[in-house]
Amino acid sequence: METSRKTAGWGLFVPGSEPVLTVKPGACVTINTVSWTGATAPEGPIAYFRALGVPAAQVLPELLEVAAMPRPEGSSGHVLTGPIGVEGAEPGDVLEIRVLDVSPRVPYGVNSSGPGLGVLGDLLERRTARLLRLDPEQRFYAFGGGIEIPFRPFAGIMAVAPPTGVGAVSANPPGRWGGNMDFRDLVAGSTLYLPVFQPGGMYYTGDTHGAQGHGEVDQTAVEHSMKVTVQFFVHKGGALKFPRAENRDYVWCMGIHADLNLAMRIAAEEVVDYLVGVLGMTGVEAYRLSSLVVDFKVAEAVNVNKVVIAEIHKDRLRPLVGGADVPIVGRGHHRPAGSSVS
Repeated sequence: METSRKTAGWGLFVPGSEPVLTVKPGACVTINTVSWTGATAPEGPIAYFRALGVPAAQVLPELLEVAAMPRPEGSSGHVLTGPIGVEGAEPGDVLEIRVLDVSPRVPYGVNSSGPGLGVLGDLLERRTARLLRLDPEQRFYAFGGGIEIPFRPFAGIMAVAPPTGVGAVSANPPGRWGGNMDFRDLVAGSTLYLPVFQPGGMYYTGDTHGAQGHGEVDQTAVEHSMKVTVQFFVHKGGALKFPRAENRDYVWCMGIHADLNLAMRIAAEEVVDYLVGVLGMTGVEAYRLSSLVVDFKVAEAVNVNKVVIAEIHKDRLRPLVGGADVPIVGRGHHRPAGSSVS
C-alpha cells in the first residue's frame, strides 16, 4: 500500500472517515510510509534535504506529493497513512496489530530540535537538524565520536479512529486510541492491542523511527521513512480502556495523560486490571505483585500527553496460566471494585 494523496493525509484522526482500504481479519498489509521530516519545511523537502547533504534522487517522490497537500487546521505535522478498515471490528472490540516487519525505504534519518521543543527546549536558542546515515548492513547509525546507535525501526504512530464524541483529534498527543505513543519496543515481533471506537477500527500509521530512547526527550527520534508490514485480528468484546502490547518476553500495559502523575496512576490501574481481569488474581495481590515485579517506564514525554509503560516479564505470569501462553486481552474484563481512572 503506497502513501499518496489518495491514502495519506496530515496528522489528524477524524471519526467517520471512509477507509482507504478494507481487509478481513488475518490479512497482512505492507504500508510504504513516509517520514514527516522535510514535509513541513518552508523551503520545501528538496531544499531541506539538500542542505543536510541528501541528493534530490534520495528524496521519496511521495513526500513531495504529500508536502503539497493543504494542511487542515488542528493537524500535526505528521504524515499518516490510512485509515484501514478491518471487517467485523465494532466499538467495544479490540484490534490486534501484529508487527511483522519494519524496514528502511531510504538510507538516512533526521533528528531535529529547537526552542520550545522537547524536555529542555527552553534552553535552546535555535533550531537544528542532524542527518544520520544508516550503515550498509542496516545495523546502526554512526552518531560520531565512535558512537553507534543501534537500528531498531518501529512506527511511532499506530492508532485507530477515536470516539465520535471527541471529534477530529490532532495526531500529536497520544490517547486511548493509541496514536503518537512513540513506544520504541513496538518493533517487528511485537503486537499492539487497541480498543475499537468506530466500525472497522480505522487503523492509521506513520511517524516511523529508526532509533529512539524511552522519552524522546529532544522532541524527535531518528525520523526515517519505513516500509511497515502488519497483520490484523479482531477480539470481540475485549473491553480495553487503554492500549496494551506484548512481545515474546513481555506484557506492556499503558497509562496516557497530560499529567505524568496521572499517567503513572493509569498505568498502575491498567496493570492491576490486567492481572485481575485476564489472569484471575485478586485486586490486593495484583497491586502487590505490580510493586514487586513490574517496571514502569516513561515511553513518551514530549507530545503533550505522557505515556507510562508498565512492563511485566511473562515468566512471572506463566504460573498463573499453567505455563501456557500468557493471554493479553479477555472478553468483558472488569476493573476491580473501588478503583477508578482519573
